[in-house]
Amino acid sequence: MEKSRLFISLNVKGRPAVILANVQEQLKEKLGTNGLKWEDRTKFHLTLRFLGDVKTDEITALREVLGRLKFDFEQIRFTGNGIGFFPESKFPNVVYAALSEEEKNSEKLVEFIDKIIYNFGIKPEKRFIPHITLGRFSRNRRIKLEKKPEVSLEPLDLTFSSFFLMKSVLQHSGSIYEVIDEFEFRN
Repeated sequence: MEKSRLFISLNVKGRPAVILANVQEQLKEKLGTNGLKWEDRTKFHLTLRFLGDVKTDEITALREVLGRLKFDFEQIRFTGNGIGFFPESKFPNVVYAALSEEEKNSEKLVEFIDKIIYNFGIKPEKRFIPHITLGRFSRNRRIKLEKKPEVSLEPLDLTFSSFFLMKSVLQHSGSIYEVIDEFEFRN
């Protein structure tokens, strides 16, 4: 049975992607490239849910169900909230741009998505934490950070009017993302 590696995301474009790339450059100067793989600026996104390997014959049904969602909002708005590290800053796996949202529309969207994917046999991940991955530390080359690097973060405002069903194709040089479908929040 053929499968595709899927995730659902809010994709970053335009000026916010440029701002994040500038932050990434500052981090590269402070953290270097040793043991770090920096995310390509064309792939900046906020993962709502990682679905994993989904049977190819289920993708059409998933698209149809996601396309029928109705929302009481037309946008999701985030502001930048600094730089963070997963799982913690001392020996991190991931460096990311932290995001905050007043309206909590992203949480409503994730709740809808969780109900849908559960019906496809996909168990929702842990708690949703809004962030955009900037870089990943190699597991065997992680470094100990004595203190969190300081970067000048230009005001970051992100507004999304749609979300995406994405396919991730793993290759030796890194993953390639393909848009399967886009879903607008408008009713």
